[in-house]
Amino acid sequence: MSSDSNIILTAIFSVTTVVLGLFLFFVIMMVRSHRKIEAAQRERIRQMQIFSEKLQSAREEEQKQIARELHDELGGALTGIKYDLLWLGKHTAMKSVVKERFQTIRAMVDTTTKTVQRISSGLRPKILDTVGLEAAVEWHTREFTKRTSIEVKLKEINKLPSLDDAVATGVYRIIQEALTNVARHSGATRAEVAMQLNDGELRVEIADNGKGIDQAMIAHPESLGILSMQERARMLGGKIAITSNPGKGTCVILSAPIHGGNQLNEANVAKAGGDSL
Repeated sequence: MSSDSNIILTAIFSVTTVVLGLFLFFVIMMVRSHRKIEAAQRERIRQMQIFSEKLQSAREEEQKQIARELHDELGGALTGIKYDLLWLGKHTAMKSVVKERFQTIRAMVDTTTKTVQRISSGLRPKILDTVGLEAAVEWHTREFTKRTSIEVKLKEINKLPSLDDAVATGVYRIIQEALTNVARHSGATRAEVAMQLNDGELRVEIADNGKGIDQAMIAHPESLGILSMQERARMLGGKIAITSNPGKGTCVILSAPIHGGNQLNEANVAKAGGDSL
């Protein structure tokens, strides 16, 4: 082989080596850049989740405070007005026109008192803090039936251990949100709520006999009620599964672990409020 051929081959080899080296360098840089982007995205997601938990915790605490003030302060004031009116009615001779207006005012006070109680319970049912989750769910289903005429059957409610306040609140809000969606969207006439504790896992099912929901809607980014339930479940260390068939109703299933006998995944627990689908 001539010297010229050797020079050409050497040059080709050198250029090829340089090109391959540059190619590998750019590949390595791209992989590193991609990994950095993925790490940054994971960190942003983690920070957003932490922010979401803190926001929902603050929101739940604020709702609890407002509910307490409504019940204790405004409710107490309305009760005082009611008894003052009763006293005036017993100790004052009234003309028929005045008496009619007096009765109207008494009725307005009674109506306002009931409205305050309803708003207070909607923000934060006092029974959830005083008696517990099972009693709060029973109360909510009764009130839900009164408001919507949708019959709700408590299919199974096993006796649960003492739960952390944030955990009980999270489970209660998921049930509340699911039933709200039943009333708003399903066209159902009946619903069932079941809570079971088996082998350290809490399983909650909310099912209805409505028109069902399209699978595309379940994953739709504007389905805020579903997203809210999924976020709450994540904060409990669990998950939400939704099954539905057109004309055969929808079933929302919460599965969440219980650790230490009385708390669900304490590392991920936060208090929560609710939006609708």
